[in-house]
Amino acid sequence: MKLKDLRQFEQFSQLTDEQLILLKPQLKSRRCQQAGEQIMPLGFASDVEFFLLEGSLLLRAEDGKQKEIRAGSPEARLSIARLRPSMYEVVSASPALLVVISGSLLSEAVQTSGQTFAVSSHTSSLAKSFYQRLQAAVADRSFQLPSLPSVALKVREILQQEEPEIRDLENIISKDPSITAKLVAAANSPMYHRGINCKTCGEAIKRLGLDTTSQLVMLFSLRQLFKANHPWVKQRMIRTWSQGVRVAAITQLLTLHHAHLSADQALLIGLIHNLGELAILKYIDQEKEFDENKMDGLLEELMTDAGVLLLSSWNFDPEVINIIRQQNDWQAEASEEKVGLGDLLKVGRLHSMIGTPDQYRFPRLDEVPAFRKLADQGLTPEFSLTLIEDAADQVAEVQAMFGI
Repeated sequence: MKLKDLRQFEQFSQLTDEQLILLKPQLKSRRCQQAGEQIMPLGFASDVEFFLLEGSLLLRAEDGKQKEIRAGSPEARLSIARLRPSMYEVVSASPALLVVISGSLLSEAVQTSGQTFAVSSHTSSLAKSFYQRLQAAVADRSFQLPSLPSVALKVREILQQEEPEIRDLENIISKDPSITAKLVAAANSPMYHRGINCKTCGEAIKRLGLDTTSQLVMLFSLRQLFKANHPWVKQRMIRTWSQGVRVAAITQLLTLHHAHLSADQALLIGLIHNLGELAILKYIDQEKEFDENKMDGLLEELMTDAGVLLLSSWNFDPEVINIIRQQNDWQAEASEEKVGLGDLLKVGRLHSMIGTPDQYRFPRLDEVPAFRKLADQGLTPEFSLTLIEDAADQVAEVQAMFGI
């Protein structure tokens, strides 16, 4: 088995050649000689991941629905039916070849790979030392990065089906009353409201659409991760979440002037931009001993690196991860003429700082290429401020939707 064969898969593509070489002895192959051979039963719970190298597989859900996955297709880039317990029975649809590996072993390798993202050369020695401790704790499993909530994972898996059903989404989401209530409230908010109020989860999904529903469920579920024991960490988590929501609201609002960009994607980018702080706060909450006076500086310095580490462990879209990675490169000149989500995030972050004590530590809007790019398309500093002031109700609506 060649390294290039493994690199077609999302999880393996994040590893270096050296890591793949070390991992290869742990890989096994499973060959199916004909169609109909069972690879995993419905409810399969073992810590094993399967990757399809050749042939095709059939995934059968409990309700009898099925879908086919072919080697080399986008659906085959991730491990097959990766949730545990499995929501599908998996059988071969033709002669097939699969790569088999321990799920925990692969997850550890991917997380370790995430640690190799270079810390900025401008990072202080104190921050570098702290981040190395965090990396080591992840590597030796004395600290586990926060996991994406199961409801978000299940919704993501349903949407990977060729023809996802609203009923399937409703069944998953309805098991979480808190998220269901927030989803219905979102569907009835001015942002999405169209006439008659929605009363049920199913009605909300129909109004919002599958993609928006998926984004909102993921974002609502993230709020559940912001829990801590240490009083200082609790308060700092509230500040982190509040800042994420404010940036998300402004970033989404800026899409009104750029119709080619998705408002839901802008909301997502804004809300996750500082999730690196969550990973660090979870770590110090576990460690218990830390200097509160130094933590704000460390959080600011390491937010981006820790965010890339966390989002990579969640198998987020590489384009989204790249936007997060570059968010502090204020003077980066964009390679594309059109305004992108990364530009909106930078402008949204700077807008969120206006009038705060931290404003002086960031560049002015007109000093940033991302804003000049927006200005070239009609968004002047005065107009952008007016836009946000005039839409204060919508910003408040987003903040209320996410618990601020």
